[in-house]
Amino acid sequence: MRALLVLLFVPILAFAQAGGPPFIPVNMMKVGETPVTNTVEAVSALIAEDSVMLRPEIDGRIDRLLFKEGQPVKKGAVLVVLDSADARARLAGTQADLRLAESRYRRNEELVAKNFISRQALDESRAGLDILRARLQQDQVALDKTMIRAPFDAVAGLRLVSPGAYVSKGDDIVRLDALGDLKLEVPVPEIYLPLVHIGLPITLTVDAVPGKTFTGKVYAIDPVVDPVSRNVRVRARIANPAGTLKPGMFARASANLGGKSRTILLPEQVIVPKPDGSYVFLAVDGKAELRKVALGKRDPGRVEILAGVKVGDMVILDGQIKLRPGIPVVTLEQAAQMMKKMQAGKPR
Repeated sequence: MRALLVLLFVPILAFAQAGGPPFIPVNMMKVGETPVTNTVEAVSALIAEDSVMLRPEIDGRIDRLLFKEGQPVKKGAVLVVLDSADARARLAGTQADLRLAESRYRRNEELVAKNFISRQALDESRAGLDILRARLQQDQVALDKTMIRAPFDAVAGLRLVSPGAYVSKGDDIVRLDALGDLKLEVPVPEIYLPLVHIGLPITLTVDAVPGKTFTGKVYAIDPVVDPVSRNVRVRARIANPAGTLKPGMFARASANLGGKSRTILLPEQVIVPKPDGSYVFLAVDGKAELRKVALGKRDPGRVEILAGVKVGDMVILDGQIKLRPGIPVVTLEQAAQMMKKMQAGKPR
């Protein structure tokens, strides 16, 4: 076919040099619809059910790190201890002031009963007592913040600090990822949204675990469709009882939405990628036209076209490198006929 194309192209260029238009012979295909099973496929990274970067709520020097990198930690376990000398001293001072204030208040109660002091003096001592009790709570909270605990059962990541380091409020210390099941978020074209529902089964594979298929179910559907991509985000929970899957692994997921539909499938080689999207060349009124298209799912060697072309359009299958918008094109059969006419008109 390539040799035929070259042989045809030369005389047609000669025809152009003789005053005719510069036709380019190409293979074309009339667009039609193909029955397909409604499935959605996507590649996405696995996400932990819960994930958090552990950060201090106060400034301080790290006294101890009580976790091992890559090892499980229990909810509520103390993982990081900041230097608490100042916090303990403030708490002890407030406790002493509170004991003294309580003693004064009890004595003032006796004095009021004997009319030795006014009721106002007793009220003032009670207010001072309440202030110290509130300060005691604040000091206890500040002391508690020197101990950073695991918010849920998790696996500790690689630590980003060392004992003795001074950290400020909000500095990263270590990442925690929950154990067990994982989540997967995939984009689903809005045209399939009526077929997506809570509990929809999905299957996935990961390159890191070849030959094994994992399963999950949809548990959440974003109520908003992205205005640019026209996709809706869907989240599924993936069973991971053996802990084989890890957060961050790339997974190839697919879901059978049930039923069959008809769609436009084109050979993958007709797609012309550009920075602003994907295009195909069409033959319109004998000329090449570059048309932007929206791509859907991919099969081996084929790609679904969601928008941009319609049934009956003539798609140019080859020669995309030579084509430019507006250049005349003909089919190989038309080119062969033109060549015969050219040869018939030559003097013998």
